[in-house]
This record gives sequence, structure tokens and C-alpha cells, in this order.
Amino acid sequence: MTAQLSSPRLEPERFNNLKLGLLCFIAVSPSLGTAVAASGRLLLYGWGLGALLSSWRNAKEGNAWHLNKPVTVIVLFACAYFALSTFWSQVDFASAWVAWSRYARLLTIPLMYYLIKNNTQGLTVLRAFTFTQIFVGFSSWLLIIGIHPPWISSVSPEQTYASFGTYLEESIAQSVMVGILWFKRETIFGRKGKPFALLAIIGSVSLVMFYLNGRTGHITMLAIVTLACLQALPHKMRGLTLLMPVLAAGALWFSSPNFQSRTVAAYQELVKFQTTKEIASSIGTRLHFWIISLDGMAAHPIKGVGAGSWKIEYQHQTESANDSTPVSIKNADDPHQLFMLWGVEGGLIGLGLLLATFIIVVRQSRYLADSDAWTLRAIVLALGLSSMFNSILHGIGMGDFFCVGIGIVLSLSVSNKFLSKPREG
Repeated sequence: MTAQLSSPRLEPERFNNLKLGLLCFIAVSPSLGTAVAASGRLLLYGWGLGALLSSWRNAKEGNAWHLNKPVTVIVLFACAYFALSTFWSQVDFASAWVAWSRYARLLTIPLMYYLIKNNTQGLTVLRAFTFTQIFVGFSSWLLIIGIHPPWISSVSPEQTYASFGTYLEESIAQSVMVGILWFKRETIFGRKGKPFALLAIIGSVSLVMFYLNGRTGHITMLAIVTLACLQALPHKMRGLTLLMPVLAAGALWFSSPNFQSRTVAAYQELVKFQTTKEIASSIGTRLHFWIISLDGMAAHPIKGVGAGSWKIEYQHQTESANDSTPVSIKNADDPHQLFMLWGVEGGLIGLGLLLATFIIVVRQSRYLADSDAWTLRAIVLALGLSSMFNSILHGIGMGDFFCVGIGIVLSLSVSNKFLSKPREG
């Protein structure tokens, strides 16, 4: 009799534990390679959309879902607009819808803060999200000291020191992790976990600046450190943070051969492009893509050329150029710049939707506790900077990483004391 009476109580607890485990898997999946990231996204879409439809029938919605309605609305508008753009896309309909699925990755954000039901659950998922990057960074340090763990899945790990994905992806993700650990260092690993958080921060900053070659990662890490200084300083002294990137870059110039060599290489590639239009380099290729993309935006300023059509417009612009523009790069399919990709394929409408998404997400920090608000700003800052040099949201892995991270942090408003009105400042 006792067992029968206790069974109904145990089932919801076991079910909740299962749901928490699935949420943690979704949180860690973007950091563990493309196959795992795809599995996590498939689980999120299937579970999240099913639960959402069920809740609408039963009229049940959580506080986080209500608070973040502006984010949900702008995401749905962006996805709907680019779905509509498939009808005027220059590629075939099937290819256009494949391209649209990359824009639709933004749906991950509202699905995450819908599925996470309370602050305790959200913090647990954020811990899983963060600890995975600590594991990734630790694996890279093992490579640096000459140990090759069996779980490494990156290409040429002994040369790049990247343990999962690429050195570019890892350097950006490690920068995001540093931001989370710094702003939530008092609570992310419990009351006694602050020394561990600070140790992980030191390890990640050293890894990115001294060993990983991603120049975007270097810039992102410097920005996160600057943001940390901005938060730590009194309001009257925050203007000093403008000097932080310069001072930090100067210190790294003399202390990090890796940072120095990558900076010199960037300058040389820039000069070479200016003088010879040489595009056989990272900087040259990006500048070439950006110039052509600006031409494409000028040719189709309002509604763009449609989802998936950047590569067609790129070919058209290079073939019709009257100046000394070099021949087009074979198999080029994106401009390595998120804002220009949305601008070319979506026109000013698409670009406006992207900028509005960034702004609205940041404004939602009003409903978060101070440490969570700064964490959200750190993630959006890293996303914005990395999007200046890569189509970061459209890549499997990194796109999922940012959307999942933003969704988790937005979910932390569910038990916040500012539910009725936004926090000032």
C-alpha cells in the first residue's frame, strides 16, 4: 500500500529529472562537435515545439515566457520574413529552404527559455553549458602539454590545440565562458566555487591569447575583459575602460608570440590587399567578400535577394564589375560577416530585423538580476563582435552555442523579484 501511494509522487520527480537531463544535454551539445550539436538541436525542436503546442491548448505559460515576449515576437518576425524571401530567392526552392533553416536557428532562443521552468533549473543548465567549455579548455591544455585524450574530435589537434571544432570556434566559446564565469563567479559553482571559477578564467584567457590562433577570438576575449572592468569600476571611473583594450593589447604584444604573430599577419594581409587586391588570405578574402556584398546590398536595398541567394548575387556582382575586382572565389557561399549576409539576402528589412533582435535581447536584461544581466550582455557582445568577421549564427555548433546560451540566461528571469516592473539602470 505504501509503495502504491508513493509511486505517483515519485513519477513527477523522475520525469522532472529526465527533463532536466535532456535540457543539460541540449546545453552541452553545441560544444562537442557538429554531430552532437545537430542531435541537441533536433531534440530541442521536437520537444520544445511539441510542448509549446500542448501548453497553448492548456493555456499554461511560464513567467519567463511572458517576460520575454518581445524576443519571441522579433524572432518569429525574422523567421517569417526570411521564409517569405524564399519565394523571390535566386536559388531553387529546396536550397532556399535549407538556407532558411539557418535563419530559423534563432528559434532556439525562445524554446530554451520556454522549456526551462524555474531559476534553479536554469542555473543547473547554465552550469552544464559552462562546465562543458571548461572541459573543452582542459582538453586543449592536455594537447598543449603533449597528451592526446581519446575524446578529441577536431582536425589536426596537435597543430591547432583545438579539442572540438576549430580553433576559431573554441577561442570564441572560451571567451563567452570567461564572461559567464566572471559575472557569476559567486554562484556558478556554489558558495565555495569562486576559486575554481577564477582558476578556469585564468586558464581560458591564457589558452586563447597564447595558444589558439583565432584572431576573432583574441578580439572577443579583449572585449569580454574590458566589459568585466567596466562592471567592476565605479560609475565615475568607467571611462577608463576605453584604455583597457589598448593596454591589454600592448601587454600581449610583448608577452604572447602567438598574439604578436597573428596581429602582424593581419596587418600584412591588409596591406597586401590594398596594394595588389590579393585575396589569397583570410583578411583579403573577407575584404573582397564585404566589398562585393556592399554592391549586392546597393543593387537590392529593400528586400534583398532572398534566403540562400548570396552566392548567386556574389557571382553576378563579380562578373559585372567594371574595375579591377579579382575573379570570384569558387564555392563561396557566405560573406564571412553576419550583418552583410542578412543585408544582401534580406535587404534593409532583414538587416533591421537582425539589429532589432540584438537590441531587444539586451533590453531584456532589465528583468534579470545584476550578475545575470551582465552575463547576457557579455554573450551578446561576443556574438556581435564575432558576427563582424563570420556568419556566426549560420554555422552548426557556434550558432547553436550562442542561441542556447542566450536562451538559458533569459530563462533566469523566471524567479526574479522584478517580474512586475523592469529594473532601472
